[in-house]
Amino acid sequence: MRSVVFMLALCAPFPALALSCIAPSVERTFHEVNDAKAEYVVVHGRLTLDQSKLPSEGTTQSNPPKMTMVPATLNGTSLSASGFHTPFDHDIMLEVACFGPWCGSIADGADVLAFVRRDGGQYALGINPCGGHVFAPAQPAQMEQVRQCFTGGTCKKK
Repeated sequence: MRSVVFMLALCAPFPALALSCIAPSVERTFHEVNDAKAEYVVVHGRLTLDQSKLPSEGTTQSNPPKMTMVPATLNGTSLSASGFHTPFDHDIMLEVACFGPWCGSIADGADVLAFVRRDGGQYALGINPCGGHVFAPAQPAQMEQVRQCFTGGTCKKK
């Protein structure tokens, strides 16, 4: 009898582990950074990084670090009242978070819409498995939406 119970326990399905994320929203992210004490710059541009420095997902690394700092460069334009016209070409630090075995990721050369935190003369971009403060590839509708938010237009907290 014990062996039957033990065999049944071994055959029982294990619960599937999954990360559940709220769908990314430019409007929600705008409100989040607008309400923060830190200063943010909204940038549309090309992100350049060494992808080998990104943390591995749980499939290749059983316990990835909670946060990995990855140097990168963001070249493009930042948002002002007139739109994305102010040149932005800065070295930034990607703050790549892992939630359990799931880690944030971004491709080298990605066309991004990024909410970049400015700390003095340094810049940082938060990336997590649910997206974080970056949208890639940047979509024209997202860029128009964040411009509306920035200029006081319609900007719902979704």
